[in-house]
Amino acid sequence: MSERGPASGVLIGRVAVVFGATGWLGAAICRELASAGASVVMVGRNADRLDELQRELGSSDRILTAIADVTSQLDVDDAREAAIARFGHVDLLVVSSGVVTSSAFEDGVPADWGEMIDVNLRGLLHASQTFAEPLLRSTDGGGRADLVLIGAVGTDVSTPRFAVFNAVSAAIKQLARTLRHEYGPRGLRVHIIEPGFTSDTESEHDARRAASPVQPETIAAVVTLAAGLPRGANLAEVLLLPTETA
Repeated sequence: MSERGPASGVLIGRVAVVFGATGWLGAAICRELASAGASVVMVGRNADRLDELQRELGSSDRILTAIADVTSQLDVDDAREAAIARFGHVDLLVVSSGVVTSSAFEDGVPADWGEMIDVNLRGLLHASQTFAEPLLRSTDGGGRADLVLIGAVGTDVSTPRFAVFNAVSAAIKQLARTLRHEYGPRGLRVHIIEPGFTSDTESEHDARRAASPVQPETIAAVVTLAAGLPRGANLAEVLLLPTETA
């Protein structure tokens, strides 16, 4: 659970779906949202990690796991059906699935680029579109609803050796801005959180753990902050950097 201790209650009654729940960031977000009182549907590809995280959070009727690959539309559809069957609605979606690879551009491996595009962008599109209807249904009923996308500071800082990752992240940022204009008038808040990345990170496929100097618990706290705002206020874009960053 969060360092803040027992559930703060700011998200009691909310139902959150977190894609990438077994990753370093997704797990922190699940812990934080559960601590804040939300019911949480934890979606990931690794059944063992999902079971481990569920045991960590304790036996609770507010926790549900769903095995899914965000790049599979059928899997994403199944996750939505499972969430609604269990909790009746969904009013908070967090897409934290992602992979990172880095290299000099001329040495890049197209298969690695394809994986980043599939998971970080196409998978995010699947999840966002599939859950748009239940999110909008919540706002139509007068409630709060939030779509939270995880981006990267590389969209504003041209980090060497991350050219393709930065390009994909820029597409995510533009999607968030466009959806904010499309869905804002209907009450759906769209947020993008961009954690700071370092330029000397070793290439890795396990999304973003070593690449971000900002701790996952801090990013998770910002997710809760955004979702906990009163209806009508949107923490639209968050650039999250270490205090020491110039």
